[in-house]
This record gives sequence, C-alpha cells and structure tokens, in this order.
Amino acid sequence: MKISSTPFLAAMAMLLTGPAAAEGPGELFILHELDQPPEAAAAQVRLHTEAEDDWLFLAKFRLAGGSVTALKICYPAIGPDIVAAGMHTMAMMPCGHLAFYEEDGQSMLSMLDMAFMTTLDPHPRLEDAVATARPAFAAMLSDVLGGE
Repeated sequence: MKISSTPFLAAMAMLLTGPAAAEGPGELFILHELDQPPEAAAAQVRLHTEAEDDWLFLAKFRLAGGSVTALKICYPAIGPDIVAAGMHTMAMMPCGHLAFYEEDGQSMLSMLDMAFMTTLDPHPRLEDAVATARPAFAAMLSDVLGGE
C-alpha cells in the first residue's frame, strides 16, 4: 500500500525546505494522509528502523485509548551536532516523534518537523542537524511508506 502521492509529495517538500505557513496545526507539524491503516504504516516504519544501521527504534506506545500508535525513532548521524550545540540540547536527542491515527475516516501520520530543534535553540550546529535530518526522514518515509 502507498501514501497518497500528492499530499505525500507536498509533505516531503516541506520536510526538505522547512515548515510551511500555519494552516490549522502549528507550522512545526507535518501531516501525511496514508493509504493504509495506521497500525500497518507504523509497523512498516518500526521494521525498517529496527533493521537499518542508520536508524534507531526507541519506542512504540499507544495513546488516546489505543486510537493512536506513537513511535519514537532516532537518526544517530545528527548526534554529534546536537552534542556540539551544548549538553543542554541533549534532551532533544536526534529523534523523530511520529503518531499514526485515523481522523474523519482518513489514516494519518503526524510528525514534528526537525526544525523544532532550532526553534528551541538557534545554535548553528542544530541548524546543521536539521539540514541533515530533514532529507533523511523524508527519504526513509518515502522508501518505507511509498511515494513517487
């Protein structure tokens, strides 16, 4: 199964170029419409991040009475940039927070734009981390969930 290509490509462009002007959710939220059940999409991302050396799977948990599957996955390649920005930034870790759910009958993926890091601390090394992480997350999601 694949993600709807038009919304998916728009979301991937946002991952690569930065947050869009806020329409509804805040500008640091990236939303994808999915063409498969949320749990199936979450399982695919989990399998991929557990199998690939470039990724680290940290957690899967259920929220909102089980209607949301949340994943925490990390891209360790940006770890050195986060450390260089100062030990206080370690709370961010090189991670992505993803939520898979249904809304009005549509399967959805929501994640934080990596720019949340530079919003919290504008350190130049965090800007480097964002520039590295955005395309990595975009490519991984495209590879795992489809897209053209």
